[in-house]
Amino acid sequence: MTSDKFRRQLRQEAEQWWHSGLIDAALYDQLAQRYRFDRLENEARNRFTTILISLGGILLGLGAITFVAANWSVWSRTEKLALLLSVFLSVNIIGFWLWRSRDRGGGHKLGAALLLLGGLMLGANVGLVSQMFHQSGPLYELLYVWSGGVWVMAIALRMPALSILSVLLAGCAYFPASFDVPWTETLDIWQRVTIHLPLLTLLLFAPLARLSRSGVTFCLTGLLLSVSVVGNILIWPTWANLCACTLPPALLWGYSNYSSPPWLPAFSAIAHRLTLIYLAALFYLLSFRSWGWFRPNQAEAGWDWRWQIALGLIGLTALALWLWLRPRDRWQRWQFWRQPLALNSGSIGVMLLVTAAILSFLYAPHWSELAPELAELLFGRLSLVTVAFNVLFFGLAIATIRDSLALGSRPAFWGGTILLVLGIATRMLEYNTDLLLKAFVLSACGIGVILGGLWFERHIQAENAPRQFAPLTPTPNSHET
Repeated sequence: MTSDKFRRQLRQEAEQWWHSGLIDAALYDQLAQRYRFDRLENEARNRFTTILISLGGILLGLGAITFVAANWSVWSRTEKLALLLSVFLSVNIIGFWLWRSRDRGGGHKLGAALLLLGGLMLGANVGLVSQMFHQSGPLYELLYVWSGGVWVMAIALRMPALSILSVLLAGCAYFPASFDVPWTETLDIWQRVTIHLPLLTLLLFAPLARLSRSGVTFCLTGLLLSVSVVGNILIWPTWANLCACTLPPALLWGYSNYSSPPWLPAFSAIAHRLTLIYLAALFYLLSFRSWGWFRPNQAEAGWDWRWQIALGLIGLTALALWLWLRPRDRWQRWQFWRQPLALNSGSIGVMLLVTAAILSFLYAPHWSELAPELAELLFGRLSLVTVAFNVLFFGLAIATIRDSLALGSRPAFWGGTILLVLGIATRMLEYNTDLLLKAFVLSACGIGVILGGLWFERHIQAENAPRQFAPLTPTPNSHET
């Protein structure tokens, strides 16, 4: 959809073209009908009215809050409940009425703002009601309840703003809850929600992102899935759970292979970007040689509730396998390697399998006592594990640059270049090297980035030149599109 600024500039230019004789009245009328020149003034008036109403509503709300704060201690509990419920219902009813109106201008936006305000007021009402009835507890319990209530509003209205708020509240609740869970002997319902948040994220927030058609919600859902899986691994870092760090990219990449209805967005591009970002961060962290001293917790005590973490990770593993082994059609089942891009399902699957195999073999219990020579080879002066993850990291960077040339994507090219330079600079600083070598490497990286960027722009210009000067010939089936 074109912006109002562009439409105003186009109207001014079209009027000058008309008066100068460059276009006739019929062409000007077509432009006016296509870009709706007659609605510009009404839309500006609606925006001005919306701003005035919003400012007045903010001042009115501040006055109401001040009045309530002055009389809060005087009112009875019944009066407080009646006030909270009446204000909450009034804001949501008025917002829903404006949001569902036929006017898609200022009234619709004002209704959406009131519904978002209603979602924010839900948390305040829950907190005040719990305070009135002397119900105390951790902050994450309030955030989980708040997120659940906003999720119900978002799934019913399919509003992107409410869906984003629901995911953000769940993420804010997970961080304090994840620090509280390891010190608990018996879990309550909210701590169980924390442990099973990865599965709940897939079941609740992924469909919400598609129904609300919000790419931001899907991106936040992928981030919450990754953070919650890694957080559960850190809560109980056994050697088997450490292998589950490959689950978020497997789920995100496998999601793009899942066939979705045509009327719902697939978000495949966002899932691919999140997968590559996660893999780049994982390979970069594991490429340091200091991981050899780390040993996971092999204690078998505490299985009163920790088995639930393992059960949840097993469920996510089964879901990832189902997504990968169920392509969009039967033809794609054997086409992992016959794809034009370097970062395809086959290469990503190999990276995930190699990472899981290395971690499972590296941290498996008692294998170092059974094979001391192999342990010396893996953890010795030249660690093969470190070499393997460095190869994966640099391979990912080079594959990203290669795909950027095939797609003509500048973000992909600069992303791969940054990864390549970051890996070289990190390895140089990690190991004891001379200052002269460091200066040479940094200078070489700078020159390489400049030359690579200039070469890439020339390559893109050469690829786009035939398209710019090619004649526009209509295709036989162009009228059917």
